[in-house]
Amino acid sequence: MRILVVEDNKAVSLIICRIIEEMGHDYVLASDGEVALRLFQQRDIDMLVADVELPVLDGFIVAREVRNQSPAIPILFISGNSSDAYRQQCLDAGGDMLLPKPLKPSELRRWLQGMMPDSPHASSALA
Repeated sequence: MRILVVEDNKAVSLIICRIIEEMGHDYVLASDGEVALRLFQQRDIDMLVADVELPVLDGFIVAREVRNQSPAIPILFISGNSSDAYRQQCLDAGGDMLLPKPLKPSELRRWLQGMMPDSPHASSALA
């Protein structure tokens, strides 16, 4: 599985990418939304993990475009804001899940596993 990670914080992106590698998957890393959409067009991407607050294009814009092109792709948002209203915005943008920052590696690992299409536990936590 190849996962597009869109995160402008280097420390957070390192944590996410390390966990993806430990799970035996590949990642493609972008630090802003514009680069993310370009990479999505150029690569075979199976999942999107995106911060909401990004330079150039925010995660909501990226998710909407990804969802328009690939309706079944799992989308995991990460954000420091986890209010109910914000969760609804994530859902409206096409997200399947919102994971709050600061990220806990064990939670991220569990949620990534649950979002993988071949997982028997795949589900939408925002719905």
